[in-house]
Amino acid sequence: MEKPGISFFAMNLILLFVIIGFILIVFDLNGLAFVFEMMILLVFIFLLAFAMFIIYSNEKLGWTILGSALILLLLDMFFIILLAGAFETAHITTIFFSVIGLLVILLNLRTAKSYESEIEEEHKKAKNYNPYIDKMESEEPKMESKIEKTFVPGKFVASKKANKFHVAKCDWAKRISKANQIWFNSGEEAKSQGFEADKCVS
Repeated sequence: MEKPGISFFAMNLILLFVIIGFILIVFDLNGLAFVFEMMILLVFIFLLAFAMFIIYSNEKLGWTILGSALILLLLDMFFIILLAGAFETAHITTIFFSVIGLLVILLNLRTAKSYESEIEEEHKKAKNYNPYIDKMESEEPKMESKIEKTFVPGKFVASKKANKFHVAKCDWAKRISKANQIWFNSGEEAKSQGFEADKCVS
């Protein structure tokens, strides 16, 4: 969780003036209007505290809740002005700081939106990037050079230039160059191709 920015602390100060102004306005009312507005004040304070907690946790939702609460407060303020028929310093203070608060909220929502779009673009780029494919492509030629052709020789070997076949462990078999070797799995196979068994073949 990131540390709250300047706008968070500025918003706390703005809300302090808004709440003090609203409290002064509510306590000037009488009868049912006082009871009704006192309930609205308590709900408003709860909403502000909840929104500021969410903002502290770096959530865009908190700024939205806070903005909605301030708009509702402004609407209520105009209702109170019409009901009481007065427009005093407390009313001016509350409206003034509510409007400033809305401006701060709009700036934060705009900043959050641009930040989210940047993150989205980075996420899209990261989605298309696969470092393993790049590595695999660069390592392919190396892998091919490391591959050795292997074969499993049979039990008997003969030379293309001679007519006898030998057991693989025989001294004569070891002298046959690789280019001239012919391998057989059985003595019968060697004999069928016209080779004779050497002394080493038992």
